[in-house]
Amino acid sequence: MSVLVDSGVFYAHADSDAERHVPAVRAFDALIDGAYGQPYTTDYVYDETVTLTLRRTGRFERARTVGRRIRGEGEFPDLVRIEHVTPLAFEAAVDVFERYDDQQLSFTDATTIAVAEELDIDAVLSFDDDFDGIVERTDPRDTDC
Repeated sequence: MSVLVDSGVFYAHADSDAERHVPAVRAFDALIDGAYGQPYTTDYVYDETVTLTLRRTGRFERARTVGRRIRGEGEFPDLVRIEHVTPLAFEAAVDVFERYDDQQLSFTDATTIAVAEELDIDAVLSFDDDFDGIVERTDPRDTDC
């Protein structure tokens, strides 16, 4: 099994004031325990997460910390494999973005779908139901930890 972790999970885990912080922490604990197999993310999700964390918290330190957590640096376990969006995945993301214009996907979400399909990743770990009907999604609120 494998999952591609979406930015909302990383952000909610990093921001203790976030409405979804508790389920994000439970989901991250499950990731560490191996419940979802190999966790992946992308360079686009990394960018979105660090930017979102900085904007919402207004604190550079929180943004830097979430980036270090994703990269597995310092005290954080090397857990998440970061995949770079390849030119082929980028072209597939453009297609996804344009084909699912009724889903309100961000372009980063479209790259997530393209990379998940390219690497045959089982599910996207995300709070965002815009993925539903396109790829398999695991909702962090459903984590039993």
